[in-house]
Amino acid sequence: MIKRVWAWARRKLFSTTFLKFGIVGASGVIVNYGIAYLGYIAGLSDLLSLAIGVEAAIVNNFVWNDLWTFRHRRTLKLPLRILYFHASRLLGFLATMASHYLFAHLIGIPITISYILAIGVGTLTNYFTSDLFVWPEAKTAREVNS
Repeated sequence: MIKRVWAWARRKLFSTTFLKFGIVGASGVIVNYGIAYLGYIAGLSDLLSLAIGVEAAIVNNFVWNDLWTFRHRRTLKLPLRILYFHASRLLGFLATMASHYLFAHLIGIPITISYILAIGVGTLTNYFTSDLFVWPEAKTAREVNS
């Protein structure tokens, strides 16, 4: 079972889809920062600016993942994909925070290194939840009949 899960994860991570997901994620970082910074210099509080930036990045990432990364896998209706995408980002946020706490506060890894590791955990969580739940692969005839 562990070998099957590991083989599946390797196949997913060493794919064009994961590369596209990463490019979209990088664009989300730019959108997040840009919107947050514009809000802040426009006079909004830093927290409100950041919240708007985060939501703008989530919407940006959903649109680009839906149109480009997973365009061939839009099996769910659009409102459900949007809902699942937001839920998966909440799960990614929680995974990032929990892993940072584990790495920095329980294991003792320096905070700057922990941030990078935690972002990696959050990214993997976001990718796998997107792949499995937001844009699931169509089941093969063999999987349906078993």
